[in-house]
Amino acid sequence: MTGSHSGMSDPSTPAAAPIPVTILTGFLGSGKTTVLNHVLRAPDMADTAVIINEFGEIPIDHLLVEQAIENTVVLQNGCICCTVRGDLVDTLLDLVRRSQQGELPPFSRVAIETTGLADPTPIIQTLAKDRMIAPLFTLHRVVATLDAVNGLSTLQDYPEAVQQLTAADCVLITKSDLTDAQGLAGVKAGLQRINPTAHSQLVIQGEITTDLVFGAPDAHSHQPHGDINRWLGDGSVHQHDHEGHHDHGHAHEHSHDHTPNDPNRHNAHVRAFCMRTAQPIAAKALERWLNSLLSLRSKDLLRIKGIVHVAGRPGPVIIQAVQHLLHPPTSLADWPDDDHDTRIVFITRDIAPAAIEASLDLLRNSRT
Repeated sequence: MTGSHSGMSDPSTPAAAPIPVTILTGFLGSGKTTVLNHVLRAPDMADTAVIINEFGEIPIDHLLVEQAIENTVVLQNGCICCTVRGDLVDTLLDLVRRSQQGELPPFSRVAIETTGLADPTPIIQTLAKDRMIAPLFTLHRVVATLDAVNGLSTLQDYPEAVQQLTAADCVLITKSDLTDAQGLAGVKAGLQRINPTAHSQLVIQGEITTDLVFGAPDAHSHQPHGDINRWLGDGSVHQHDHEGHHDHGHAHEHSHDHTPNDPNRHNAHVRAFCMRTAQPIAAKALERWLNSLLSLRSKDLLRIKGIVHVAGRPGPVIIQAVQHLLHPPTSLADWPDDDHDTRIVFITRDIAPAAIEASLDLLRNSRT
């Protein structure tokens, strides 16, 4: 999604802080519109702009609609709701322009609801890379809905549903009241195999707190905030220790034959694992390694997030990528605790951990 922005003048100087954007995704019938309708009824959501795709299964609750302005409606509680017709960039810029000119109420947050068959990655890329959008908006959180009744079969049959979950920072397990304990346990296990680092919560009839979707940046936001270890979530992922031991007294020895009982393997294609190494990594070598990985296998690198010990720096470097999009690395002043090992979580498709491990060995041994 790049767009030409023809006929569109630049918005006036943006606010000091970019407007946070939450992407709400999930497969057909998984309940994301029900969740959004519930959230928008909250009094503190009045200054929210909502963008929905014109191919969405159902519209925002008609009972909330007060009046229409061209392709935009103002809901009873003051939220702005519009439909994407064309380029997302133009839609966002138009919302800013019209709000600044007094045609629409001011807004302080944006929710983008994807279609049930959409991969949210292009939206993430747009928010991060578009030169006109990046100063105005920032990705806050990717929230996915997962149907507790049909979720497992959906994940097996539709790769789009898997991509939605791998991009998510928070997963809402919907319709949990319509299945039994065994079925719910199976859905939770399926999510654990695909994206063990995501926060999850059960939702009945869309009832959640607004903080879960729009709350202050925390460990469940797309970019790391607060508890870095919680954001990384490497403790719940199959570990691969490069040296066979490290300084913390919990060695891991793992076979690389991909047995069916791998707890972080979704199917024959998608799996999650974590690489760990104690040796500091040269900054330039890290940059080359990331660029090489994404250049060669970006389509199958569904998610990368890591905390890296870069040689010569007092604190770690945080890295994150979603397929071909590499977010700018972030340097921290200090380590969050005494564990200074590099830990990188991968969610991959048709990439064996051994292949990543071999490339990481070359990186670890590079001096420049």
